Amino acid sequence: MYWYHPHPHGRTGPQAYRGLAGLIFISDGSEGELGLPTGAYDVPLVLQDRSFDGQNQLSYYTHMAGFLGDQILVNGQANFNPVVERTIYRFRVLNGSNSRIYKLAWPDATPLTVIGTDGGLLDEPVQRNYVTLAPAERVDLLVDFSQWPAGSAITLRSLYFAGGGFGGGMGGNDMNFDLPNGADFPIMSFQISDGTTPTPTPTATVVPTLTPTPTATPSNLTPSAYMPLIFATGAGGGQSGEAAVSGSDFSADTVEAVQADRSFYLYMQFGRWTISGRTFQMEAVAPDEIVELGSKEVWEFVNNWPGGTGGMMGGMAHPIHIHDLQFRVISRQAPTDSFHRSNWETVKDGYVDGGWKDTILLMPGERVQVELEFKDYTGLFLYHCHNLEHEDMGMMRNYRIVEPAN
Repeated sequence: MYWYHPHPHGRTGPQAYRGLAGLIFISDGSEGELGLPTGAYDVPLVLQDRSFDGQNQLSYYTHMAGFLGDQILVNGQANFNPVVERTIYRFRVLNGSNSRIYKLAWPDATPLTVIGTDGGLLDEPVQRNYVTLAPAERVDLLVDFSQWPAGSAITLRSLYFAGGGFGGGMGGNDMNFDLPNGADFPIMSFQISDGTTPTPTPTATVVPTLTPTPTATPSNLTPSAYMPLIFATGAGGGQSGEAAVSGSDFSADTVEAVQADRSFYLYMQFGRWTISGRTFQMEAVAPDEIVELGSKEVWEFVNNWPGGTGGMMGGMAHPIHIHDLQFRVISRQAPTDSFHRSNWETVKDGYVDGGWKDTILLMPGERVQVELEFKDYTGLFLYHCHNLEHEDMGMMRNYRIVEPAN
């Protein structure tokens, strides 16, 4: 599941916030052979936070920390409480918020079964007690509602975490945010059908329903039963002629870093968010932002001052997005100071770094390495923070792909 939105410098945040965004689904025959839920059982879930004024109109502001709304919308609806059957659903979840990070979990600690990330299906499903989802990241989930009683409700929540706010705090109580980044709150409640729930008629007070039609009935499988299907086909988003990328499940604080080809530092300078001290220039690239077509490199992103301990006021979380390609995450290094390390501990077990990615979250003090291959096009492409307010403030740069020198 991909998504699109406008990209005018300095205006991306408000334009995407006011609705100029949407989804694109890409599939192939390999995915179709897996027997995954389809039709009404294959449901996109777009998570966004919004605020409304006294006339019930969208209210937007720009803040150094990024926009945080006080209401959570799912597919554009507040108080989204869909009716579901006691069977398996596939939920393709997009964090479409401007700056909010979600820590997705069930209240009874039932693990989440993850079968895909930004660039498609993993080779192997993984389970997480919670999933950390930064702005622009996607996650593909299988949920078996038969594990909960008929007639009950189960609420998907975003759990508390630390380090999502300006200065490395929870997220903004000191800035009068009504719903700080890192607060615990409900996202949506699934009403599990008892077999007698009628399909609601379209009225102004209708409860949204995901009740499938009889022609969309999936095979009678549990999420675990899908795993050997995915193992056997290697449907991990690998492109034609390539080995699929494994669903990596490494421990984020133990994988050794490699020698990076380039390092980029994320920090504030002179009151502006920067990448290695630089802000956006419409057509300019620095010498270390020029790469050759056909090359494969390791880029390292460091959420810190060069040689520092978190940058001004402890820094902030930054979801880094790279245009034109997708990449593999090859290592994460935990923050080295105790304050940022303790904050990082509240989110790190929710990372899903396997498969193909195009957006990667760095908490304050964290260091991440990704492997990229520049194989399709020459030209000018962007890389930037996907906290849209940070991007609009200039935390965005170009890189240029050129023909090899020889």
